[in-house]
Amino acid sequence: MKYAPVALIVASLGLATSIAHADDVACKSAANGQGLSIDKAIEKAQALGYTVKKAKRDKGCWEVEGFDRNGAEIEIRLDPVTGEIVRR
Repeated sequence: MKYAPVALIVASLGLATSIAHADDVACKSAANGQGLSIDKAIEKAQALGYTVKKAKRDKGCWEVEGFDRNGAEIEIRLDPVTGEIVRR
């Protein structure tokens, strides 16, 4: 019985570490300027149904902040070459 609290703490720490790593998405840089411009990244997000408030480059990805179709705030990361969502 006295090991149960220790096991619970260890399991909680493991889960917190997994969640933290899920947020650390890094994209590969586009070679020779072949990636999407900020305007194209915004257009891609809008084509996916998002209203864009702000877009910037972060960890190699395009980070887009704005709103979804229901008006909920969103933050997505787009691959700099393909424009596909790599993290919601």
